[in-house]
Parts: sequence; C-alpha cells; structure tokens
Amino acid sequence: MRLLSVDTSSAAGSIVVSVDGQLAGEVNVHSEETHSVRLLPGIETLLRSCGWSVRDVDAFAVVCGPGSFTGVRIGLTTIKGLAESLSRPTIPITAFDAWVEKFPQQQGVLVPVIDARRGEVYASVLCRSGQVLEVLSPGAVEKAPELVASISHAEACFVGDGAAAYKNLISSRPGWRVLSDDPFLGRAVSRIAFSRAEARMFLSAAELQAYYLRKPDAEMKWKQR
Repeated sequence: MRLLSVDTSSAAGSIVVSVDGQLAGEVNVHSEETHSVRLLPGIETLLRSCGWSVRDVDAFAVVCGPGSFTGVRIGLTTIKGLAESLSRPTIPITAFDAWVEKFPQQQGVLVPVIDARRGEVYASVLCRSGQVLEVLSPGAVEKAPELVASISHAEACFVGDGAAAYKNLISSRPGWRVLSDDPFLGRAVSRIAFSRAEARMFLSAAELQAYYLRKPDAEMKWKQR
C-alpha cells in the first residue's frame, strides 16, 4: 500500500509518502507563503526522489480541517483532483486526530487545541485507554478562556499550536499539562492513513469534504454588509 499524505491546514505544511505504513520520504516546510505555490511542485519532487510517479500512489490522505480555510481548501482541492484523475480513494483525517497521534503513548484525557486566530481556538476532548481512542467532546470553536472553563477533567494533556499559544493559561490549572512537539503533522497523518487503509475506510474524491467548524471570514463579512 503506497500512500501520499498531505497537510496544508497551517503554515507548517507536510507531504509524506509511505509504503505499508513505513516512511519512504517527506517534505516539511514552515512558511506564510500560500500552499498553492509549493504543494504540487513539492509532491512532484518528493515522488520523483522516491522513484515514484503519481500513478504509483494507491490512496491519498489529507487533513480536512480544522485550520486555515485557505490552506485546507488548497489541500482538499489538490487531493480531490489527483484522486479523481487517477480513480484512487481518499482518506480524510482531522487535525485533531493528527495532533493526538503525535503522542501515541500518552494515555488519558487529550485535548488537541488549534489556533483559530482572533483569540479563538478549535478544540476537541478525547480519551485514550490502551489502543482505544474515545471522543468525549466533539470539535468546537471557542475563545481560549471559555475552552479552559468548559473542561472539567482534573487531569488532561493539551497538544497543538493553540495549546502552545495559550500555555500559561492552560498550565495555571493543577493537573493540566501542555505537551510540546514540532508543528508538522505529516508523519502522524501517514500512520493514521495506513491504519484506515487497512480497514478499507476510504472515501471517493467526490465524497471528500472540509471540516471547518467556523464559517470563512469572507462569508461572515459578506453577511454583515
């Protein structure tokens, strides 16, 4: 199983290729430059360096959100186009799941928090017991203090760029910790994608949809006119 996994949901973009769950190559770039400039060239370069063509890819995985509206749209549009043109399946993965997967040994309550700008964060609450991951609270967008007030668990580990941005606020609660790691989600997306591919958890290109949680700024400004 040859997979191409892509994350463009933040400024920290990732492209990963893997074979049967093993990393074959990756590109990680942190830049405020739009992903539209570098995503397709990055995919082509990475595939070529691995001795592949895009036709060798069996399935495409992509972070469907939440995150940057523009970034998510670029990733989804690119993967939709490739998957549809090659008649390949897709595997959508949320940024929440990817952040939790970056800490595979961490047990108990995990709260992925993603910076949504304007003082808001995207967040979800999950609990890992052994290999079982349960969603305790679905994804939502909130002001950071409201998120902190809404979580009643005595002990919890927070992950993600939003958790890092509000570390002082989160760490003020006894029993709460912020776990640190680099911002690149590609390897975590690749691991999840292989697991779901083994379970045949595929979507067609036409079924691939964004997971936004909040309306784009342009749409909200238009409605305010």
